[in-house]
Amino acid sequence: MQKEKRKINRQAMVTTIIFSCIFLFMVGYYAYFIVAKSSKIVNNSYNKRIDRNAQMVIRGTIYSNSGKKLAYTDTKNTENDLSDDTREYPYEKIFAHVVGITTHGKYGLEKLCNYDLLSTETGAFQKIINDFADNTEKGCDVYTTLDVNAQKQAYTSLGDNKGAVFAMDPDTGAILVMTSKPSYNPMTIDDIWNDLAQDSQDSRLLNRATQGKYIPGSIFKIVTTLEYMRENSDYDKFQYYCTGSAKFKGFPIKCFDGKAHYQESLKDAFAYSCNSAFSTIGDKLDIHRFQQTATQLLFQTKLPLEMDYNQSVFPLNEKSTQFEITQTSIGQGKTTVSPAHMALIAAAIAKEGKLMRPYLVDYVENSNGYVTRQTEPKIYSSLMTEQEAKQLKKYMEAVCKYGTAKIMSGQEYQAYGKTGTAELDKNNHVNSWFVGYAKKGNKKIAIAVVLENMLEGNSPAVNCAKKVFDSYFEG
Repeated sequence: MQKEKRKINRQAMVTTIIFSCIFLFMVGYYAYFIVAKSSKIVNNSYNKRIDRNAQMVIRGTIYSNSGKKLAYTDTKNTENDLSDDTREYPYEKIFAHVVGITTHGKYGLEKLCNYDLLSTETGAFQKIINDFADNTEKGCDVYTTLDVNAQKQAYTSLGDNKGAVFAMDPDTGAILVMTSKPSYNPMTIDDIWNDLAQDSQDSRLLNRATQGKYIPGSIFKIVTTLEYMRENSDYDKFQYYCTGSAKFKGFPIKCFDGKAHYQESLKDAFAYSCNSAFSTIGDKLDIHRFQQTATQLLFQTKLPLEMDYNQSVFPLNEKSTQFEITQTSIGQGKTTVSPAHMALIAAAIAKEGKLMRPYLVDYVENSNGYVTRQTEPKIYSSLMTEQEAKQLKKYMEAVCKYGTAKIMSGQEYQAYGKTGTAELDKNNHVNSWFVGYAKKGNKKIAIAVVLENMLEGNSPAVNCAKKVFDSYFEG
């Protein structure tokens, strides 16, 4: 009898332990879901429950970092019937890709912050009061990091060309500029949607700042330089005599217009963007280590971006030919990057090698003025050592002081950068690039600019970046 009781007690204890473990697991997973997963689930474009809130809640306003309205709901005051309310976009084409739209699918911040914009976050008691009073509730307002003056200047400076600008504060990760051309007017989205959806030639819906897949050209020499420094501790003793071209087995690589740079240090080769020097450097690099450096710089890996983006491609492997290696080393070949990715690399150089996690939302505020969530700047990853970043800064300073971006010299701010002209065809058409950063006192901005299909010999990306720098530091 005693044995039977002990057996029953043991079974009861085991059952209790099992159910207790299951309970603790469920509590733990629930907590994890609330902290880590809930915002992604509720903001999912397939989540219809949140969209139903639009029938009862006035969609919140999206603001710039200076409090200017980027998107808001124009209420018609039709006795709480929100069906006639319209979404207004005061800056029209300028912020179209980053702010987005709410019809024909959701894009940009309208998608990213859908839950916030349609959630009141005022508490249960306030909800009860509103229900009894039959008051229409207002969704939370989203205050972004976007800088209106810099964004407008970036958009204008791209002119009538296809291209993009991405800029951020390297010390915090706050995204200041995200603009893409060609653009569209979200105020007329219903009228132009069919044309946009079928626009395969201009791809106006494409956010080129994050989704563009561009040949980098000479801006990739930042990566090649870093790898050379890692493989050669005496890199400061580098010397190369440029005759205007470098000859390899069966093919030459020429500098721009075949111009000779003569005797060069590594800093000079970087400043003048010498193809001969860098193809020679690339030919001697360890491909496996080159791959590792590219991966550390976020090639062929996830980027810390909340917007939709395309991964950058680094094509080299142990089977790569000499032609592929030398082409890749100067930014040609099959390498592809986005402006956002290159701006992240520039930001890390400006921040002693550390990349801050980029973010667009500064804080969210409910209708009572209570901040429901706020972004705290934090380090995402270390892309390089402090010493490596310091050395790359010197080379990028030379580019802006006497090299291919010397238009940046003599300003009230100090500029650092790398230019690029990625060859597209045999008719001298290129993608024009500038990647770098500038600082004035404690104020900094890191940037990447690309303009598509330009004639070689022009430097529109440098001019565009300079205008954005001018605007930002004047503000």
